[in-house]
Parts: sequence; C-alpha cells; structure tokens
Amino acid sequence: MNKEALKRSFRIIKRKKWPIVLAVITVIAVIAAPLVSNAVSSRKRYTAKSPIQLSSVFVKKTDQSKIKLIAHRGFSCQAPENTVASIKKAAEYGFGSVEIDIRQTADGVWVLSHDADIKEMTDKSGNISSYTYYDLITANINNGANHKSYGNLKIATLDQALSACLEFNIIPMIEIKDYTADGINTLLETIDKYGFTKSCSVISFDRSVLNTIKGKNPDVQLYALVSKLNSKETEQCLDDPTIGVSFNGHKAINSEKKIKQLQQAGVPLACWTIDDGETMQKYYDMGVTTFVTNRIYKK
Repeated sequence: MNKEALKRSFRIIKRKKWPIVLAVITVIAVIAAPLVSNAVSSRKRYTAKSPIQLSSVFVKKTDQSKIKLIAHRGFSCQAPENTVASIKKAAEYGFGSVEIDIRQTADGVWVLSHDADIKEMTDKSGNISSYTYYDLITANINNGANHKSYGNLKIATLDQALSACLEFNIIPMIEIKDYTADGINTLLETIDKYGFTKSCSVISFDRSVLNTIKGKNPDVQLYALVSKLNSKETEQCLDDPTIGVSFNGHKAINSEKKIKQLQQAGVPLACWTIDDGETMQKYYDMGVTTFVTNRIYKK
C-alpha cells in the first residue's frame, strides 16, 4: 500500500471511529473526575477562611451559654488538624471542647490521626498500624492550615494531646478510629491519668467498642457516630439511650421527627459538622445544643 492509500485509510478510520473514541474519552473523564476531585479536596479540607471569634457568634433567641461548641480535629482551620497546635488554637478562640481522632501504632501507642494512611498529612506514607511509634515520629507534618508556621511538627500522641487539653483547660472528645483489645484498657488508663474520665466523651462509628468501654467504665460519656438515622440505626440508638448519638447535620434523612424521637427516649444528642450560625440555629430550635464545628460563620 502506497503512502497516499495509507492516508486515505487513516482518514476513513478517523471518520468512522471518532464517535467511539469520543465516547471512550467521555467515560474516562466521568470516572476520573471524582478521583481528581477527591484528591484535591483531601488537601483542601484542612484549610479554611479565618473564622470569627466565638464571642461574636449570634444565634437568634439563644442564650449562648447553653450551646456547646466542639472544635473539629482541633481548630483545624487555624492549625494542622489533630495536633497540639490545633488544640491550643481551639482554646485561644474560646472553645471549651475539642474533638480528636486516635489510632494505634504497631507497638500499641495511641496517636492522633484522622486517616489510616499518613500520606495526606505528612511527608511519608503508609498506615499508622504498620509503623512503630519510633519510626512514625520521623514523619513531618506538611499539610494543614498554616502548617509552615509551626516548623518541625510531628504526629501527636494521645498523652501529648490530653496534656495540652489539661494545660489549656479544654475538654476532649475522643474518636476511636481503630483499636486493639489491649488498646482500650490503655486508652481508659490514659484518660484517667489526666483526670478526664467523668468530663470527656468517647465517640465511634463502631458501637461494639462503645459497649466494651461502657462495660469497663460506665463513667465515660459515650456517643455513637451516625451518618444517617435510618430505621436500623435509629432502633440501635433507642435500644440503649445511655449511649448518646452524634449525627451528621447535613443529611435530609436526619429529620426533626427522628431527632424528637431520640430526645423523647432520653438519648443525648450532638451534631456534626456545623459551620454556620443559620444551620446551628435550625438544630438548636429542635433542641440540639452540642455541635462539632470546623469554624462558625454568620450568614
């Protein structure tokens, strides 16, 4: 086949195949878009605009002292999440309580991290459960709000976090992300060591670990984390009203009807993650007074 014939063949292929090629490209784009979006948002989620001081928060017809605001992952819009720096910032901005996430290293040390893999927050990668604590502290935190202002910032231990809470007079809300049987005993011992047994709260999506803690120490306040208050989740919550419920404030299924049902059963309630006064007002009008927040804005 000569050169001209090859060109003609290529033109025919292009004319006949371009709809298929276009369709393939479209499918690839649709699949890739959320992946790219998630990758970008995972880096962005640790930063936010400057919040207003809590003393400036206005909630219509509300006595502000009745509302409990809990800084999400520390005050993560001002300092890298789940660090001693973010706990200190929460105290500086007037929070009385701070939410932190904990996981165990390979050698059983409780440390602060939302993600299992440290790649999003540090200059290393790999699951925390695969690192000994000695190896883990070689990683440097290189992401999060104003992270460059904090120099050689490391992943914090639970001991360091609770020590900071004690120093800055702030109450911890501790979310268990993963754990071992022995780790629960260590966790309770650490909480007791810093005097937070009767004042802190422990939360988890895993109701079984909450039941374990309740059996070991009924003085610890517990909250089951629930994204959607569907029939199954609501029934579980009603089965044991001594364990509170912290629900997602951005799911339509978590309706006023469901919330009133839990309140009537005496289930303590908290709501996450509420970042503006208008939404907070909506739930306050339903009787919810405890809110986990990244920052609070007026609207």
